[in-house]
Amino acid sequence: MSLLTAELRKVWGNRVFPMLLAVLVTANLLLLWMGTRPTSNQPPAAAYRAVGADLAALGSDMAAKGDLLHSKLDETESLLRLENYFRDSAYGNSVIQQNYREENAALFDQYEQMYRDKSYTLYTDSLTMEYRLLTQLVNEYDTVAGYTDFLESVQTKAGQLAGISIFQNDETGYDLKNIEVTAAVYAGLGETAIDYYPQKGLYTAISYAFTDLILLASMLVLALLLVRQERDSGLLSLVRSLPAGRLHTALAKLGSFALSLLAVLVLLYGVNLAYCAATFDLGPLTRTIQSVPALMRCTMQITVGQYLFRFLLAKWAGAFVMGLWVMLAALVARRATAGWAAALVGPLVMFGIRATIPATSRLNAIKYANLASLLQTNELLGNYRNLYWFGDPIGLPLVEWTAAVLYGGALAFSFCWVFARAQLLSATKRGFLLGLRHKTCATSIIKEEARKLLLLNGAAVVLAVFIGFGVYQGVTAESYIGPDEIYYAYYMKHISGPFTPETYDWLEEQGEEFAPMLEVQQKVAAGELSSDAMLAFSSLQQKYSVYSQVINQNINYYLKEHPGAWLVYESGYKELFGFTGQADVQDALLAGLACALCFSGLFSMERRGGMETILCTTPLGRKRTVRAKLLVSAVVAVGIAATSCLPHLIQVLRDYGLPAMFAPAMSISEFESLPAIFTLSDVMLFWFLCRVAACLCMGTMTLTLGRMFGNLLPALFTSAVAYCLPALLSLSGMEGGIEWLGFWPLFHAAAFLTTQGYRVTDGEPYNFSWIVILLLAAVLFISWFLAICLQDSYAMRGRNLKNDR
Repeated sequence: MSLLTAELRKVWGNRVFPMLLAVLVTANLLLLWMGTRPTSNQPPAAAYRAVGADLAALGSDMAAKGDLLHSKLDETESLLRLENYFRDSAYGNSVIQQNYREENAALFDQYEQMYRDKSYTLYTDSLTMEYRLLTQLVNEYDTVAGYTDFLESVQTKAGQLAGISIFQNDETGYDLKNIEVTAAVYAGLGETAIDYYPQKGLYTAISYAFTDLILLASMLVLALLLVRQERDSGLLSLVRSLPAGRLHTALAKLGSFALSLLAVLVLLYGVNLAYCAATFDLGPLTRTIQSVPALMRCTMQITVGQYLFRFLLAKWAGAFVMGLWVMLAALVARRATAGWAAALVGPLVMFGIRATIPATSRLNAIKYANLASLLQTNELLGNYRNLYWFGDPIGLPLVEWTAAVLYGGALAFSFCWVFARAQLLSATKRGFLLGLRHKTCATSIIKEEARKLLLLNGAAVVLAVFIGFGVYQGVTAESYIGPDEIYYAYYMKHISGPFTPETYDWLEEQGEEFAPMLEVQQKVAAGELSSDAMLAFSSLQQKYSVYSQVINQNINYYLKEHPGAWLVYESGYKELFGFTGQADVQDALLAGLACALCFSGLFSMERRGGMETILCTTPLGRKRTVRAKLLVSAVVAVGIAATSCLPHLIQVLRDYGLPAMFAPAMSISEFESLPAIFTLSDVMLFWFLCRVAACLCMGTMTLTLGRMFGNLLPALFTSAVAYCLPALLSLSGMEGGIEWLGFWPLFHAAAFLTTQGYRVTDGEPYNFSWIVILLLAAVLFISWFLAICLQDSYAMRGRNLKNDR
């Protein structure tokens, strides 16, 4: 026990491991968020929670849940058909559109008024996304609601297929035996109760692929601390010379590895479950596992909570067997690079075997009896499959557990044998690099510090990835543009600018299009024609309502109430500045992560390697060096801020445009509280400068942490948590203004310039611009103060070194 405790202390008593573990957990959480964040094809998490709440209110009544989901889907599908009709009409009415209306008269009679009045409720932001969500949930519900039919079909097919000659004449009899065994396994599950709940949260938490990669990375870290460090330093030879330094120590290391891996596994999947519970909701843990559509074929009569417990145990067993290979590779290889390569090649080869052999092949036992399949826990526990074994069906669990025992026993024996018998000498350091001559050339401090930041610290790679991700986001983002927006854009893009006589004449010409419709409308009102006469102008009525909005609200009301305002198509500006949604929170998260990755090593690399001592003693190595570091960091920070704007600019310029950029900002009703002297371009510049200030502050804070810790990992972790955690919690669904604890207000700066209300005394509009101005001044002061502190600390260290001499 003392050996096991000592080996555990090597892992958990080492300051590096908790820090690395925190980095891995943070990376796992960030990847999980990126994989589940709302996109053009993925509904928001709040929609799943809302549907889940409505279903939970119905209790365990499956019929009521089915009626709710199917009725919502039918309504949404009908409304979406109407919206597509009106959108096509907005781009130009045709005979085809009129025929569609006549062919679907019942659809228009039932839902047209509801669509026009917007009296329907949505879980998402648009009918298109609502249809995708409900289609997915209805398919899930239909799957589990048909569980009884599924069981009956298994028994029915067993009886029917047993009499077919093709199965009776099989030489091995495998197919007939497989049918009979499957029917016998499912025979006792007829009384299983089904209680549907959306599976998004639960299944995402336990099936996210990147978590297994993070788990593999943790195995490498544990092998490094338990085996590799001691072998490379020569300490392993000393340990093995002690009385209990061979077999007993090897077993203690394996025990420490198993217990540490269990803790890591529980932490990773605990974070997954906590995150998915907060964002999507896991649903009742007391419902049967067959109520989860993806796990409906499970043959165990257990609840979801019991399944999670067994899932963690099975995942731990599979991960431990995989980890034994990693430990063995790290121990056997004389050089660390070869050990890590072998540790990664093994799982890769196993995965290749698994991917190559089809599941229906007669060699499928080889497909599933390998290390990669041991980590596919949901396949093992949540499904039922028989494999071919010399003409007889054999259950997948038996194959995988047998493989786990055989692999585990062989690898554990090999590890102990090598640890006890092999020499395991430390490798000599390679000397071939000494013969290489680096050709030096004249440079400057700025160039050298830029090389350190961009190349040695990887800031160039981070920026390239950040830019690529921003372009991808902007290109793939979809803007929902309904019929009203299409008409509104048509009018406002033509008349954006000062209101002139030419603008008035153009609107008069456009108004002539509605003269026939208005004439028929008057006759209907006078009783000369029936209301059916207006059906021919259904799409034109929607266009006329938008035209009336432009005339009455934008011109007759707003321009008269706000002299000096221009006509501006404002939809693009609203989308760019993020008045609604959480795009700015995501920007703050990604920019904070980029700053932490770029700047955490610039000072720490020199302090950790001792180069800082040399630099501080040179004439140009004190304040001028720090100024150069700050300058190149500032340039990179500006690049990060610009990149955070990139996806929004791509989307807005493609879908909306930004007309009349030099119009007074108060031309947009949201900015009516701003003085007329400020233009929309000024607001855009202020919006960008606030983001630059936020990135500069995060950059200087990270540089300060890097010098203070003298280590990359603590600086990286501390800064990433400080910048990203508030935004990540907000995106996960936490309420209460948690995003205010980070730099989100500066990324959301333009929204603080919008009108928040009207003063009681004089009725004038007011905004909260003073908040963002105060925050802007604060972060600029912090950036300046930290920059001065960094320069002074370098200068003071140089003077101290000079005095010591």
